[in-house]
Amino acid sequence: MSTLHFEDVSIRYGSGRTAMTAVDRVDLVVPDGSIVGLVGESGSGKSTLARAAVGLIPVHSGRILLDGKPLTRRAGRRPVQMVFQDPYSSLDPRMTVGDSIAEAVPRRTDAAARRREVGRLLDLVEIGPARSDAYPAQLSGGQRQRVAIARALAARPEVVVADEITSALDVSIQGTVLNLVRTLQRDLNMSMLFISHNLAVVRYVASEIAVMYLGQIVEHGPTAEVLADPQHPYTKELLSAVPGTDGGLWGEGATGETADATLLEPADPHDPPPGCRYHLRCPVGPLVDPTREVCAATEPTTLHRHAAACHFAEGLPPGSGPQAHPASKDAVR
Repeated sequence: MSTLHFEDVSIRYGSGRTAMTAVDRVDLVVPDGSIVGLVGESGSGKSTLARAAVGLIPVHSGRILLDGKPLTRRAGRRPVQMVFQDPYSSLDPRMTVGDSIAEAVPRRTDAAARRREVGRLLDLVEIGPARSDAYPAQLSGGQRQRVAIARALAARPEVVVADEITSALDVSIQGTVLNLVRTLQRDLNMSMLFISHNLAVVRYVASEIAVMYLGQIVEHGPTAEVLADPQHPYTKELLSAVPGTDGGLWGEGATGETADATLLEPADPHDPPPGCRYHLRCPVGPLVDPTREVCAATEPTTLHRHAAACHFAEGLPPGSGPQAHPASKDAVR
């Protein structure tokens, strides 16, 4: 596997006055052999960044590098492969499981070797070659997602991008897919960008977490550190939304104004606010504390501790440790 580097990447939709910057100057590294979790609410730009990594949408500015070189096709294949969110639509219902996986195997492989590779991959994802003649409709949602993972691995990628691969599955099935991801990472030394809105899921599989809000990375660091001591107010807000959290991360002393601020809708991505993009929703920002007008005027660039883009990260209330939240490795089974 290899190192994937998003270097000052911006991605835009449309042109002129109607253009929208969905990803804005993102720097993110997926180290060789590591799983990096990318979290954020819907519309934050996570999936847009993922689609750019596999070449489905163009980059407006910046570069995407693989081992320090521009990301291009290598030997007729894409070195970054994606596993999509919905296993029901990512597989062709008219093709058998074996044919879907075989289609992704490099073309120079002869027929016999292709069949062996299909069997090996089905074993690898714990389905077994006996199901190679089954159609997607004959499989469960979890089995379909395993096939989708096998199909991505069939292309012999150097990095895998997993975009919300458990969100369309029953809770009872999610754990088996996540256990598979951890097993593959250990056995194949797999490099993966793992995208999810579920912090408990990311905690289970990722060694690092990057938190994305309105097209920008607002916090980044080792998973245990970010979840035990989140520095950015938005990360704290995401953690407070994890089921089972008692009272959120702001404590019993949170004011009514603080609660009201956290309920506001995200800013319009077509016209993001100046300064910190989160300041209109921030429970400790200028709408609550007028002395913090710098948040509304100046974009934060100083990164505190494990990298949090917040003017007042050092002075925020401390977050609860992982013992107080279900976002621990025991939370997903």
